[in-house]
Amino acid sequence: MKKTFCVILTFMIILSSFCFTNPFAPLSSGITAHAESFFTENDVHVEISHFLYKSTLYQMEFPSRQSYEIKEKSNVGDYAISRELNDLSYTFVFPAGTTKIECMVSLNGETDWRGFTVNSTDNPNYWVKDEDGNIDYTQPLTFRRDEILAERDEYGLLYRDYLKDSDVEGFRDYEKIYWKLSFICNGEEITDYFDIKLYDYDKAEKHTVKTVNFNVAGLPFGYLNGENVIANQKAAAEYLSQNDFDIVAVQEDFGYHKHLVNSISGFKYMTNHSGSIPFGDGLNIFTQNMTIYNETRVGWNEASGILSDGSDRLTPKGFVYSVIDVGNGIYVDFYNLHADAYGGEGSIAARTSQYKQLAEFIKARSSENDRPVIVTGDFNNYMHVHEDDGALYKTLYLECGLKDAWIEHHNNGDYFNLYKWHITGLPAWGNWDSVERFMYKSGGGVDIVVSDFRFVEVCDENGKSVSDHSSAECDFTFIKTSDFVENTQKLQIIQASKNSFLYRIKRILHDLIMILSDLRHIPELIKEFI
Repeated sequence: MKKTFCVILTFMIILSSFCFTNPFAPLSSGITAHAESFFTENDVHVEISHFLYKSTLYQMEFPSRQSYEIKEKSNVGDYAISRELNDLSYTFVFPAGTTKIECMVSLNGETDWRGFTVNSTDNPNYWVKDEDGNIDYTQPLTFRRDEILAERDEYGLLYRDYLKDSDVEGFRDYEKIYWKLSFICNGEEITDYFDIKLYDYDKAEKHTVKTVNFNVAGLPFGYLNGENVIANQKAAAEYLSQNDFDIVAVQEDFGYHKHLVNSISGFKYMTNHSGSIPFGDGLNIFTQNMTIYNETRVGWNEASGILSDGSDRLTPKGFVYSVIDVGNGIYVDFYNLHADAYGGEGSIAARTSQYKQLAEFIKARSSENDRPVIVTGDFNNYMHVHEDDGALYKTLYLECGLKDAWIEHHNNGDYFNLYKWHITGLPAWGNWDSVERFMYKSGGGVDIVVSDFRFVEVCDENGKSVSDHSSAECDFTFIKTSDFVENTQKLQIIQASKNSFLYRIKRILHDLIMILSDLRHIPELIKEFI
């Protein structure tokens, strides 16, 4: 309701006054690789994300995620190694006609292969079925080890038995783990081999970056909704300035942008403000001392709602892409997005389309330049809801190879079992698996670990929330490996540019026509205010 009301009032004032200037010009100083993926000789698609998290070894509580220690209780006390293994989770896309999958692991690549076998008859849930419920062998099968872990932890037992060394009451030291993949397709047995490097985590070169994502609720005419938006922007700026964030991503940075940036301090670089409603997307990025390159704004191909369903078609929402120099020779592809709001069928379909559009953009950029990737913003969707058959998970996690920072850090990387969070009684919004997300993947010989993740309700001096969103705060640790690749792409600092007079007229006329075409929803809109 708040968004719809503000949008309509904005148009009424703009159209009546014909004020086509943008009062909130950007600052004059505005400035503006990975999950390994390959095909085997037999065209089996393999995706490997780096880092084997602790829950992959065995389920247990860890007192400190920052220590990166793998611990286990034993009869003689605790023992540990502060060494992270590369992530052995994977996605295999098997060809049509597959009837059996066998995944094996070995420490020498010659003998003592251990693992498990999944048969279509024994595990029918992993295979696509036709309308009659029969397995459809004409369809390819996507299989993730995470899905196995949702039911059992055979690999955890396997890794523990392999890596433990009774002589030293700890874990043995290995440089490589060997994998063997076999499957039967149309009666033919096919076997492929590959391996994963391990490295000494303690000795690796590490670099931590503190990031925050915050929807600042800078909607025009918020006073009519009882909000002191100017004061809220100043309070938000004060919070962002005082907590030593390296990178800040904001959404709904619209009509009160000047109050936000004039009150914020300690940030040398920022993206170019694209304007208020109806001209801008409300997305911006600030960094303390990390140069922002290649700023690119992309509008969504599909959106839903004019006078209903969130009114997302009245503002050019989308995502902003940039390359950020995070230091230590590491460059990151950084994305800040704002997806469609509300829960109607049109909004759900629009979000599905938007996730796919973003995934295609990410894959295209990553194919050109292999770098670590961080995606943040207001996704307006939860991972645990599985709307549109889990479009968020399937598109950005499975297809694009991104991991969700909150789930990896707070739910041990388990994307399926979030029951313990449901029974807390706390709503997900702003507390757990919220719509304010960070997603990421390693790249260019740089591994990414989530060192910490927290949702924070930002309040003013009177204890009142300054936004209807919590801030999502994530500390990322970047680790250079022996496969590190120096950046060779020519990067550009994009200077500030203003929306042209013609663009503003076209944008206003475009939205006015849409409003006139959707007047049937006026009664529905009025009911929201009664």
